[in-house]
Amino acid sequence: MNNKSRGFTLIELIIVIVTLGVLSVVAAPRFVDFSDDANDATTVATSSAFKSGVALLHAKYQIKQSTPIAIGNQSVDFNTGGWPVGSTADSAGCADLWNKVFANAEPISVATDFSSTLSPGWNAFAYNQLCGYIKSDGGEAVYQSSSPHFVYYSDTFSYSGGGYTYIGNAGDVKLYGM
Repeated sequence: MNNKSRGFTLIELIIVIVTLGVLSVVAAPRFVDFSDDANDATTVATSSAFKSGVALLHAKYQIKQSTPIAIGNQSVDFNTGGWPVGSTADSAGCADLWNKVFANAEPISVATDFSSTLSPGWNAFAYNQLCGYIKSDGGEAVYQSSSPHFVYYSDTFSYSGGGYTYIGNAGDVKLYGM
């Protein structure tokens, strides 16, 4: 009877390590793309919540037919069409609207114009009758960002330029860059 134990040879171990290395190199790009998918999903979910909040505020205006309307401890302004607007007609007003639509709003930074550098997290930008909201890792200008974003139209508006065409009716919340 021969009780010799036999283990793996060095060659067999090297082959297993190389095989695992090749598999990890092939599989890694699939896992890297999940962060983009997660960012897209966050933008979609946030835009849907924003759209619901705007619709509820519009319904409140339809009942009261006055502006501003006190909701909780906030005063919400509305345009002549009954759609909620920020306290000013610029990016700071868009950030103000964000805070009024969401009860416990995630912090948002203000991008004063399209050449402003985005901060990490949510950023608000304005252009005429639209408010744009973009979640970014930061560091790039608004117009250079490839991050998905959504736009709220407080009035009917159209614009084409900078690689995007923004066309919407009052109350629309549309996704871009996806």
